[in-house]
Amino acid sequence: MDRFPWVEVFRGLAILEVVLHHLLGRFLREVPPETPLWFGTLVLNRTLHFAVPAFLFMTTVVLGVALGRGMALGRYFRNRVLRLLWPYLLWSGAYLLFRFWDLGVFQPERIPHQLLWGKAYFHLYFLVVALELALVLPLLAPVVRRKPHGLWFLLLGVGLTLLVYLANRHLYRLPYPASTLLWHIPAVVLGLHVASRIERLPRLLRFWPLALLLALVGLGGYLPLALEAFRGRPVNTFHYQALHWLYTTAMAFLLLALAHRLAQGPLKAPLAFLGRYSLQIYLLHPMVIRLLEKNPTFPEPLGLKVAFLVYLLLALFLPLALAHLLYRARLSLPLFGR
Repeated sequence: MDRFPWVEVFRGLAILEVVLHHLLGRFLREVPPETPLWFGTLVLNRTLHFAVPAFLFMTTVVLGVALGRGMALGRYFRNRVLRLLWPYLLWSGAYLLFRFWDLGVFQPERIPHQLLWGKAYFHLYFLVVALELALVLPLLAPVVRRKPHGLWFLLLGVGLTLLVYLANRHLYRLPYPASTLLWHIPAVVLGLHVASRIERLPRLLRFWPLALLLALVGLGGYLPLALEAFRGRPVNTFHYQALHWLYTTAMAFLLLALAHRLAQGPLKAPLAFLGRYSLQIYLLHPMVIRLLEKNPTFPEPLGLKVAFLVYLLLALFLPLALAHLLYRARLSLPLFGR
């Protein structure tokens, strides 16, 4: 991390995107449907829909560099895999209890299914995908070491992605495709490419205008389909998914370019501080949002703009403050694996 200060800055930017995305989804229920404000909120919500590919991309870069430089597998599994598995199991249990307290719903027979797919609460699937990535990356370390030409990474990413999509469509339908690593191949392959060229990262980042063009093309095609799908209207699923892959993968690269630039300026410290506790914020902020939602007397009566600001500040800074206090109390490792 000392050699790559942009990693935590990247995570800080990404966790801001996560919280904003979830809050916009929450406030869509407060806005009259089909009004200009509702439409603008929905557009922002669908646009800020690239956090999981971005986090997987950065995880691939960090772990790919470590494995590419010969990190021992025993140390890798202790420091990476087990430190993901324990928080996932712990917080799945915590959210199952929270759901029972909140909704009175508890189905013991569904627990294996919920743990397998990350459905103990809506956001926990990310940890399942991250675990799958951590298990697969040692098999991909030789790709990082051999440093093949970028064209091979492009062919690998496009080819595997199409294969997975067609297999899911015609051979076996996964119940939750986006809750598996197979659905995030473009971000992972891009991460492998960056990891294999980490010594030449500034040179690689000069391609950000191309990434911006691809992101705009992807968003321009994906966004109208996403709005139609949100309204419950049928859309071409291949077009939707292909454009979404293009948009989110390009955005992950652009976020890296932005983080690399910001890591050299005054915003480095606050963003890196957020990034250092990004997992804790990710795990805790849905609980804060739901607790606020259950209270009808605050903050919604203050007005939509003020309520949104209150939600944002509390959903971001309450988990951040708690995470920092737990770190100081030496409880962060057993609770969050870091």
